[in-house]
Amino acid sequence: MSEVNSSSEATEGGTDPTEGQPFGGGPVVVGVDGSSNAQRALAIAASLASAINVDLVVCHALGLMTLIDGEHVPSEGHRTDIERLLRDEWCATLHGENQLRWRADVVDGSPASVLMALGHDLQASLVVVGSRGTGDELLLGSTSHHVVHHCDRPVVVVPPEDRAEDSKRG
Repeated sequence: MSEVNSSSEATEGGTDPTEGQPFGGGPVVVGVDGSSNAQRALAIAASLASAINVDLVVCHALGLMTLIDGEHVPSEGHRTDIERLLRDEWCATLHGENQLRWRADVVDGSPASVLMALGHDLQASLVVVGSRGTGDELLLGSTSHHVVHHCDRPVVVVPPEDRAEDSKRG
């Protein structure tokens, strides 16, 4: 089920065929942007989806700017490049996962609104988002902060590797 879908809005929701299943039985939704922390979030989301036996929906929110080859560039005119990056690079670790059912979508909108809309419309079991905030004052990035406070689905926030290492030290 690995493919890249390109859409201008989240999938329309319907009746909930997963009612009564643990976590609702809907997919795990995760946002990726090519960053190392997004890769960490993707790995955790894939593990969670496998553990609860649900599909994984990987999405990239196509906003005004995007990161291509380490540079921020205007998204306009780069959709094909972004779809290729999503499929071939950002989701590369999923290609060998035979037991995991997954798909990847490029969706127009801000990262927080895309994650929340997909989570809601797909009746997601979990929405997974990476946190790139730094310092003591901002423990969550703006996307993860917004999703945690406004999403109607359970949310898992994945801290950056360095923060995870710091917490092990005490």
